[in-house]
Amino acid sequence: THARCGLAMAKEQASFFTVIVTGQVEFADIPGCDNAYCKYAVVHGDDWTHLDGPRDGISQITRKTSGDVDQKLVWNFPLEVTFKSTNAFGWPQLILSVFSIDAFGRDVIRGYGCVHLPIASGATTKKVPLYKPLSASLVQQFVAWFRGAPAEFSNPKFPAMGEGREVTRVTSTGVAHVQLNVLTKDMATFGYSEAKAAERVAA
Repeated sequence: THARCGLAMAKEQASFFTVIVTGQVEFADIPGCDNAYCKYAVVHGDDWTHLDGPRDGISQITRKTSGDVDQKLVWNFPLEVTFKSTNAFGWPQLILSVFSIDAFGRDVIRGYGCVHLPIASGATTKKVPLYKPLSASLVQQFVAWFRGAPAEFSNPKFPAMGEGREVTRVTSTGVAHVQLNVLTKDMATFGYSEAKAAERVAA
């Protein structure tokens, strides 16, 4: 058909589609946490290729004003990354790991979070739930509390993995806000919609 011929000709012109993401990790709301820094990492499937921009980063340490328990932990930490692919499977995900510094100078995990990057062009603010793993037993939880070293994931990319998550015990710790701007190119060539997204807040 003419439609199939047109799609085949378009594929000859574009051998992949491109996804460009800019934005920032704005802030987190974590009750009981008065200082924190954030690590981010962008992971993707095997059919994706990284073209430009850092795939991971670490923010500055931010602190709440003394006595202001409702204040947010603000970073406004920028991110900018570009990928190409021919298959939407394995769409990139953003992993957040939030740590605080305790009174003894130790890094203490405050929460992990993971969210898929938006699939439509436009501006979006994502609310990313944060959680941390629980120790396997009450005794281990007490020992972890006593030592100031709560349970952590041995693989920081674990939040983006499906295998094993259903049997992992976690507790909610707060929420992070991430502002993202997405630009896609040539997705229609491979049969995907390139509809633009209106600016919105998404969970």
